[in-house]
Amino acid sequence: MGLLDNLVGAFLKLTDPTPDYTGPRCLLERNSVGGCDKCQQACPHQAINLQSFTVEIDEVKCTSCGLCTSACPGIALEFPLGPIQEKLYRGRGQLRCAKAPGAGDEVHCLGQLTPGVLAEAASRFGPLTLAHGDCAHCKIGGPSVPEKVQQVAQEARRYFPGLEVHLQQEALRGAAVGRREFFGAMFGGAKRGAAELVPNLPLPQDEPSEDRRAELPAELRLRRLAAYRASGVRWPRIRVAEGCTLCPVCTNVCPTKAVEREREGEEYVLKLRVSACTGCGACVESCPPQVISLVEAGRAEVLGEPLELFRGTPPWYDL
Repeated sequence: MGLLDNLVGAFLKLTDPTPDYTGPRCLLERNSVGGCDKCQQACPHQAINLQSFTVEIDEVKCTSCGLCTSACPGIALEFPLGPIQEKLYRGRGQLRCAKAPGAGDEVHCLGQLTPGVLAEAASRFGPLTLAHGDCAHCKIGGPSVPEKVQQVAQEARRYFPGLEVHLQQEALRGAAVGRREFFGAMFGGAKRGAAELVPNLPLPQDEPSEDRRAELPAELRLRRLAAYRASGVRWPRIRVAEGCTLCPVCTNVCPTKAVEREREGEEYVLKLRVSACTGCGACVESCPPQVISLVEAGRAEVLGEPLELFRGTPPWYDL
């Protein structure tokens, strides 16, 4: 694909974007037991096809509501969160959807808000005010958006328990913006727009696509930042009981490489990077001896070093 094709594709993506899809973080592609169809169930426009054991999005049907992104347990579907985070920053915790009346910054649909975005914004500004339009007759997200936003807020309280969200249909007054903030936002927006039109550089040929699974998604970085500012959290993590055979199944199905198996001398060790755990439950369902369960981690475990889950010598056939 040439430079011109990349620029045209980037322009179309900006005018009618679909979520970015990272296949190695999709539970369907990871072959977890039971698979996953949560993105398809969340989509109000039947724009997602899973028949090829991957996520295919119909760009004509997709309205960019974002409901699939917050439903995806492996964070395989994402919209850029930086612009949304900046809008909440400029509005000091106030934001409205594109169909809501009033002043202040807007996002295409409140369905694009994620637990990490809400938790991080609340850790900065305190109570958040989100305004929506007439969702019952909206062709972008539809009538389920207010309920979905409340569910996302409930999940966000895991990472910042003090989160307060006021969801309203009344006009948003908007936060006062000074001259410096106004010009800073204007020039910053122009720079971002130009940067988004520049095609991404290709990955080196010797870098396997599997390595993308190890990158901590922006959503998890925001959750971790909110947890850093919180006094206590209820981050999901896993526990491994006796009976573990140290097989590699849990490491294979984990969408974010939160669980890894390392060799230390004659033993193998299962370790968990808590801040990378999404609580998706793929390892729980896929574990052959069924010795993995979901529990909650405190702030120290989230911000600390990887936890040792289990240590021992696996059977010869799993070495």
